[in-house]
Amino acid sequence: MGDTIYGNKFGGDNIHGDKIVTHGSPRPRRPVEPAVVLVMSAGTDQQAPLRVDEERREISHAVRLAGAGERIDVRTADALRLDDLSDVLPHHRPVIAHFSGHGVAGAGIVVTDDLRQPQSVPPEALSELFRLERGRLQCVVLNACFTEDQAWAIAEHVPFVIGMRGRVLDDTAIRFAAGFYRGIAYARSVRDAFDLGCNRLRLHGHLDADVPRLVDRQGTPDLPVVDRPADPDAR
Repeated sequence: MGDTIYGNKFGGDNIHGDKIVTHGSPRPRRPVEPAVVLVMSAGTDQQAPLRVDEERREISHAVRLAGAGERIDVRTADALRLDDLSDVLPHHRPVIAHFSGHGVAGAGIVVTDDLRQPQSVPPEALSELFRLERGRLQCVVLNACFTEDQAWAIAEHVPFVIGMRGRVLDDTAIRFAAGFYRGIAYARSVRDAFDLGCNRLRLHGHLDADVPRLVDRQGTPDLPVVDRPADPDAR
């Protein structure tokens, strides 16, 4: 059966004890840095406040429902003031920057100044800010009334921008966000996620379902902006 060398040989050498052969432990997976979705809001209308808290809830719920909590980090920046814009973007380095609040025809999104008074953000200045802070940024969502002009300006520097081509009701904005981020959480492309958001509006019979507008000036490839979940059976 084989030579005896300080022990017995049974299909393999036994030298001063047992011989244990392993094939090596599997390599540990590198942790994936989650994609940051930064949800910004500005409380500029105390008489008729928007339900931005419900909108944030729907976004977070979409991420949880898809089991994407390890791949998407939803962060918030509330009570946004004009100067905050140049701070929160480089601090959080989002993949998607989402603004929830009011917009004004011809002026776009509205934040507050140092005296807590409403102040619109000029489209050209906002576009320049996103150019300077684009980094990992793949998509900007302006979920507020009359933001299409700002969307076109920002799209000079950001692959995908969503704006509203007119007035958008609070319920519409919330439901669109729920459908859009459901698609994002399931690793769909921005274009597919946008279509899912609009389809959700049509399913619920919203008369302003055609208000959201996706702008892509750069002809960006239609790819997911969030990593797909790892397949445990993949080699």
